[in-house]
Amino acid sequence: MSAEEFKAKGNAALQAKKFDEAIEMYTEAIKLDPSNQVFYSNRSAAYLSSGDAAAALADGEAAIGAKADWAKGYSRKGAALHALKKYDEAEAAYAAGLAAVPGDASLEAALKEVKEAAAKAAAKAAAPPNPFGNLLAKIAAHPQFGEWMSDPAMAQKIGMLQSNPNAALGQFMSDPTMHPVLEAALGFKLGGSAGDFAGGANGGGAMDLGEEDDDSDDDEGAVGEATKPKAPAAPAPKTAPAAAPKPRELSEEEKAAAAAAEMRAKGNAHYKNKEWADALECYDNVVALDPSQVAVLNNKAAVYMEMGDLDAAEKQCGDAVDAARALRPTPFELISKIFMRWGKVHVKRKDLATALEYYKKAKLEFSDKELERLIKTTELDKKKRDAKEYVNPELAEEAKARGNDAFRAQDWKTAINEYEDAIKRDPKNPAYHNNLAATLSKVMDFQGAKREVEKALDLDPKYVKAWSRKGDIEFLQKEYHKAMESYQKGLKFDDASKPCRDGLMKTMQQINASSKGASEDERKERAAHGMADPEIQAILSDPVVRQVIQDLSTSDPTAQAAGNKAMRDPVMGAKINKLIAAGVLQTG
Repeated sequence: MSAEEFKAKGNAALQAKKFDEAIEMYTEAIKLDPSNQVFYSNRSAAYLSSGDAAAALADGEAAIGAKADWAKGYSRKGAALHALKKYDEAEAAYAAGLAAVPGDASLEAALKEVKEAAAKAAAKAAAPPNPFGNLLAKIAAHPQFGEWMSDPAMAQKIGMLQSNPNAALGQFMSDPTMHPVLEAALGFKLGGSAGDFAGGANGGGAMDLGEEDDDSDDDEGAVGEATKPKAPAAPAPKTAPAAAPKPRELSEEEKAAAAAAEMRAKGNAHYKNKEWADALECYDNVVALDPSQVAVLNNKAAVYMEMGDLDAAEKQCGDAVDAARALRPTPFELISKIFMRWGKVHVKRKDLATALEYYKKAKLEFSDKELERLIKTTELDKKKRDAKEYVNPELAEEAKARGNDAFRAQDWKTAINEYEDAIKRDPKNPAYHNNLAATLSKVMDFQGAKREVEKALDLDPKYVKAWSRKGDIEFLQKEYHKAMESYQKGLKFDDASKPCRDGLMKTMQQINASSKGASEDERKERAAHGMADPEIQAILSDPVVRQVIQDLSTSDPTAQAAGNKAMRDPVMGAKINKLIAAGVLQTG
């Protein structure tokens, strides 16, 4: 395919949110035309959509390098930097774009947006941390979590604490039921019991701030003076705070799976950065940590393909299939993807037949639209390549010679096969189509014969032998008006052509004989055959032609004179003669 075709496929994949496929298509386009800034820009968008802002940044810079006065390149670079939260650099990228393309609306809007994002980030960084901002996450592991959240009143209090801690904290310090929540949120036990915070059994107020004790019974206290502490009330029963839950210990298998997932992500990052050796090392470590992670073996095959080591890639595909089949349950979709990769290895080898075999193996495991399209595209590519590789003018001449021998021996089937082979070997030689047309006429396949002779004339409109052959075919089909025209066109290019002269004479004689000596039924049949021709229908639909026919048919001398005058016009005369030749008009 051309670079533009790859780009179109990439655009379709991007719209369908198939980001990896889009990246692959844009990469192929870049290989064919590395100077086109649009391809880098589109791939940058695909990378950013897939979450790879670093790769998107590299392509944005490449787009600017390819065309420094193109706004979209700066937009891609700025968007990638924005995603990476490098706000200052993003502002600089948009500003550089506006310097190169002043007044660009998209750059101005993006610059405004990144400035707002930077301001929000700065404000957030300056704000004091809210210990209750992720309260729900902190209490999720608490043994009383389900009980708390099933109580609407408690759930409301938790929401208040999370959204407005300053206002709610003082209130909830005096609420014994909220102490376990506060401890779960803060991560430590509170220093006293619920009664200590409540200020007594009656729960009246956390701490008196400057108020006089109305219940004091001493006689020393005066208004404004310090009151004497009264005997403490009986303490309220203490509620032991719930013990903080211990985090669950991960099993060895879970630890290995987590480490493998992290290692796989590192390998994918190395792959995107074209750091092949590092990617392979990470993928090997993934399998060492968790042998069930068979998908990375397919990733290794992709790395080997990028490195150009197709033997290693093919072996890796085989190993991946074996490993996947050993898993239970069998991951059929993964096996299908491995077979697809295996097929792509053979595409790289330019062995499309074998590639199709592996794609069909993939279809037996699991099929989707992507695989169906891949099979159809590869089949079409193979057909085109096979046809191109089959072309050989020297072997075409040999096939033509064998066809001529078979024609002379009246072995029509062999002649047809040889001429068809000659056409495949050299499809631009009109003589082979003409010879095939002659042979098809012998077996009464006039439609096929006409198709081939018209192909010959498409290749060479001045090919007199083909005009003669076309006239012969039309004569046999009793399309005398068409045969007459074909012979006349041949004589236009070679007025000494004996086949065209003889054919034209034969046709005119047949027209005259059909007009005079034919039976009424034969005339009607011929006229009906002529009326089926769209060209004849178009002539008869011309009101001027109908008027001339009427003038020639009338006994009025004035009208006849007008009709004869019209017939002297070459264009009108040709139309009327064509109607006569077709048997639609009768003479004599």
